[in-house]
Amino acid sequence: MLAAAVIGAGLAPMPASADGPGYGGDADALSILWGSDARTSDVAVYAGGFRGGSAVRVQVGADGKSVTADPYGTVDLLLSAVVTSDAAVTGATVLVTGHGPTGQARTLVGAVPPKATGSGMIELLPWAAALAGSGMSALWLYRRNAVGVARQIGRYRYVARRRA
Repeated sequence: MLAAAVIGAGLAPMPASADGPGYGGDADALSILWGSDARTSDVAVYAGGFRGGSAVRVQVGADGKSVTADPYGTVDLLLSAVVTSDAAVTGATVLVTGHGPTGQARTLVGAVPPKATGSGMIELLPWAAALAGSGMSALWLYRRNAVGVARQIGRYRYVARRRA
């Protein structure tokens, strides 16, 4: 019985072989972001897990560029010549191919995310809720203290006794 459990556990698929961050996969090895300058249409590509100093091909849509990985095996690339318009690039496939540290072929696939549109009304919701909560608590404290002070004054009033 124990031998069957050990063999079954050894043959069962392990979570370390699944793709995704935290599972040993490469889903967290590629990041695609829009540039920080809102006036330009730059796309930043960050990829890791390649052989240091090897040639890596980065392809956004139909246009591509060949770069060299740094000594740590990462690629930091800002693509501005490839980008023609935001609408044409959003959703475009990003393909990064090269060789891993042990020489095997390494391919990372991603897509360009939609560009941020700026601040919206939904970002004001927490501030509006905090302001409303502060106003309600101030009103409650004002009413509580005003009624409480009147009660305290009324409690200690007494009719003066006349001494005859």
